Amino acid sequence: MKDSVLTPSPVLIIGAGLLGTSIALRLRRAGVEVHLEDASPVAASLARDLGAGTLEPVDEPSIVVVAIPPDVTAPVVRAALDRFPNAVVTDVASVKERVARDVAGHPGADRWVGSHPMAGKERSGAIAADADLFVGRPWVITPSEDTQTDALHAIRTLAVDVGATPVMLDAAEHDHAVALVSHMPQLMSSLVAAALKDAPAEALDLAGQGLRDVTRIAESDPLLWTAIINGNRKQIAGVLRSISARLGTLVSVLDRDDTGLDRISAVIADGNKGVARIPGKHGGARANYAEVIVLIPDEPGMLGRLFAEVGEIGVNIEDLEMEHSAKQQVGRVILSVIPQQAVPLERELAQRGWRVVTSESVPPLVIAIDGPSGSGKSTVAKEVARRLGLAYLDTGAMYRAATWWVREKGIDLADHDAVHAATLELPLSIDLDPEHPRFQVDEVEVSEEIRAPELSKVVSQVAVNLDVRAEMVRLQQAIIAAETGPGGFSDGRGIVVEGRDITTVVAPDAPVRVLLTASEEARLARRALETRGSADASAVAATRDEVVRRDRDDSTVSNFTTAQDGVTTIDSSDMTIDNVVDAVISLIPENYRDR
Repeated sequence: MKDSVLTPSPVLIIGAGLLGTSIALRLRRAGVEVHLEDASPVAASLARDLGAGTLEPVDEPSIVVVAIPPDVTAPVVRAALDRFPNAVVTDVASVKERVARDVAGHPGADRWVGSHPMAGKERSGAIAADADLFVGRPWVITPSEDTQTDALHAIRTLAVDVGATPVMLDAAEHDHAVALVSHMPQLMSSLVAAALKDAPAEALDLAGQGLRDVTRIAESDPLLWTAIINGNRKQIAGVLRSISARLGTLVSVLDRDDTGLDRISAVIADGNKGVARIPGKHGGARANYAEVIVLIPDEPGMLGRLFAEVGEIGVNIEDLEMEHSAKQQVGRVILSVIPQQAVPLERELAQRGWRVVTSESVPPLVIAIDGPSGSGKSTVAKEVARRLGLAYLDTGAMYRAATWWVREKGIDLADHDAVHAATLELPLSIDLDPEHPRFQVDEVEVSEEIRAPELSKVVSQVAVNLDVRAEMVRLQQAIIAAETGPGGFSDGRGIVVEGRDITTVVAPDAPVRVLLTASEEARLARRALETRGSADASAVAATRDEVVRRDRDDSTVSNFTTAQDGVTTIDSSDMTIDNVVDAVISLIPENYRDR
């Protein structure tokens, strides 16, 4: 960092804990004169000894930073405004609305600018301070209507000088946001960890990286977090109330035998959607990286050697995870890299003597295609599968087969429970050959019967049954899992899956996810030609109700009109089949083509 010519000297920092000392260290590195105060002489002396600043009093600071727990922030801010009538005062408390309310009305309130750097550690105190703690992190600034322009500019400059990115929010917006992304996760992590307090040792011996990830922040300072939670209790309560309602529903489902599979699936699916919305590297959209897994001995220098050799190979590590093997002197280093670099990196590392887990480093090739009726999903998916030698699964045909089976048994389609029970006993057999996809129910060939117009008119009654959907999703995921291993039609090369909810529920982690759409005019013409052999006006008119009504009904339980994060939309209205197929194949990551 270059010497600052922006943040004026001197700066007084009240509070020599993690945040206050980290700010001081960064400013001192930039040549800013920093003075320190703390209610604890020991804490202040430690911060001074770490090089964070001087303990000498200051008469006229340009900026005062109050870096103490939120429950005592407001009175210290007010006192600082009184002591230093020419200074700009900010605080870095993690709750803002309460502080704003308590400072409002003070004669110097226009010189106060609420702020909050979104950075921290599980460890507290000056000893954990880091001059680079704020680099690349958001620094929320919450000015009021009365805030002076010069004061706001000073705190924006301070945030930039410590390496952070200023973000402007009002106090209420900030408190709701941190309740969601900081305070709620802290409490949930603590609750999960608390459940382990009396767990048997043999159970804890089985713990993997997932448990460590979930409970990592549970080691936080109880006193500090009590003050934080108390200061934002209403916003946090609202967030937890929503989670509590979902949790209560889930518990009631689990208390009943063999019911509510759709609720369980919905919890997992909603989690997928939430994770997909978390910003990725540098705050941009989440990227799909390939993982290269390396077994590394637990010996000095091995991790540094691995990083050095990855650099020599010329590959950038986008993200990193480590998993420690229980009772073994070896760990797993999971390197996330851009997909086209995965296979070359594996080969180079293996040649250098590293143990690379190649069977897990590149996930199986699954191509997931969603879209409305008549968008060309089936035709495109079959041709993609044929060209690539992959298996092909038409999930819509599975619902049609279930509908055929329920009607064959004489069950009223409006009888929710009876339809679900029949689906659980569905004796379905599917040939995944894209050249000749076949469906058999109870050893009866039904490939033609399930395409009949009369069945098309009623299939939505089964497809919108949430319990049926949960069972179908389970079957579809089982088929995908079986086909991405050896012994299936494609002998593990992969599968193309098309239908509804494929990119979001059935195969949300597929390397290729596509929403294939088209204009209503084009979709009606295609479906009329497929089912009636003609696309003239009468055939299109006869098809309209089937297509439009089914899409309308299915949309009540499935989203197939809007692409979720990470899903590529292809509008096929004016494209040939070959053009669409080429577009889908072009989305396949390079490392899959090297297989």
